[in-house]
Amino acid sequence: KKRFSDKDWIYERKLDGERCLIFKKGKTVNLMSRNKKEINKIYPELEKALKNQKYDFIADGEVVAFENHKTSFSKLQQRMHSKEKDSRKNISVFYYIFDLLHIDGYDISKLPLNERKKILNKAINFDDPIRYSAHITEDGEDYYEKACKKGWEGIIAKDARAGYMHSRSKKWLKFKCENRQELVIAGYTDPQGERKGFGALLVGFYKNKKLQYAGKVGTGFTDKVLEELHGKMKKREIDKNPYE
Repeated sequence: KKRFSDKDWIYERKLDGERCLIFKKGKTVNLMSRNKKEINKIYPELEKALKNQKYDFIADGEVVAFENHKTSFSKLQQRMHSKEKDSRKNISVFYYIFDLLHIDGYDISKLPLNERKKILNKAINFDDPIRYSAHITEDGEDYYEKACKKGWEGIIAKDARAGYMHSRSKKWLKFKCENRQELVIAGYTDPQGERKGFGALLVGFYKNKKLQYAGKVGTGFTDKVLEELHGKMKKREIDKNPYE
């Protein structure tokens, strides 16, 4: 919540697509994936649209495909892995630019993010399939709640004062929208093989004041946690099945 209320942060929609860097010089445009592979042949319409931009530039953004007004990585994957040119045309893609590193021979990567966004918005001509990644500067918590209600992937909070981040950093914070359910631990299974403590937790939820069985949770525990949690649960064992 402290992050969400900080005036020095901006908030953008988290897009579920393929990260892509654009290098434009004259009429030459290179689309590079995160693992430094050229992907011009996969997205020729993006290359064509970017060739007509006025300035030379280096930009960072996300290639996305939509399904029911939501970004869909599974749909984009069909485009990414298709070898048929005609089948690629059936899946429309868009490139959302969220950062600008160089423009018209000037390195602006060390400028604060909010300044780079202002330059980006003025320097690039945004016509489909090229789009500007919009942001807000306050009420991040409210923005996150609305994003989840809309079925978005989530939001990203970015330090508005920071220079461009070339690697993972705490200057970018991802807040994913996830479906959550509070569950009750009401049992466990015996360990198998060399596993210590217990096998899996048996969890449930209340419906009409009766405990309903939901399933098992057996991963993510260290040996220490397995033994400590087993010791606590064993002291509370009962003979009656707690689930309806």
